[in-house]
Amino acid sequence: MPGEVNKEEQMTEQPTAEQPEVEATPTEEPEVPNAEVPNQEQDQLHSENAEKVCSQPQSLRAFVVGGSGEVGKQLVKQLAFNSDIKQITLIVRQPIKYDDYIDNRTVQKIVDFEKLEEHKDAFAEHDVGYCTLGTTRGRAGVDGFKRVDHDYVVTVAKMAKELGCKQFHLCSSKGANEKKHDPLS
Repeated sequence: MPGEVNKEEQMTEQPTAEQPEVEATPTEEPEVPNAEVPNQEQDQLHSENAEKVCSQPQSLRAFVVGGSGEVGKQLVKQLAFNSDIKQITLIVRQPIKYDDYIDNRTVQKIVDFEKLEEHKDAFAEHDVGYCTLGTTRGRAGVDGFKRVDHDYVVTVAKMAKELGCKQFHLCSSKGANEKKHDPLS
C-alpha cells in the first residue's frame, strides 16, 4: 500500500543528517536497590487499614461557590446526600431556592463577589471547598468572563487556604464545547 514502509526496508535505511546512526542494544530492567516486593500479608494489612480509614465518618465542613448553576446544583445535591458532610455552606450572590434535599446542615451566605475580601468569614472553618463558578463570554463579555472564571476563583482559593481549608476543588468549563458531546472524539 502507498505510504507503508516494509520493516526490512526500514531496518536497512541509511541514517541521514537528521537521523544520526544509533547502535541498538537490548534494554535491561534497571535494578532498584533495596526494593521489597509486597507480599500477600502486606497487601491484606494495607487493605484492612484502608477499610478502617474509609469507614470512619469524616464529619467534614464544606463550602460551595457557584452552587446556583447546573453543575453546582448537582454537587450540592451529592453533598446533601453524603453523611460524611456535617455542614454545607453555600456562598452565593442571592438566596437560592433548592429542592427538598437541602436540610438543616445547609446554610447560605450572601456575598458580593466584587468585594470577596470583605466576606472572609464565609470561608472560615471549612475542611473542603468546591468551586463551580463560571459564565460565558457571550453572557458577561471578555472582561466579565475573566473576572468570574479566573479572578473570583483565585481569590476564593487563596482565602480558603489562608483560613485553613485543607482541600479546594475546582470544576472548570475549560475546553467545554456545546457542539461536541463525545469527549473521546
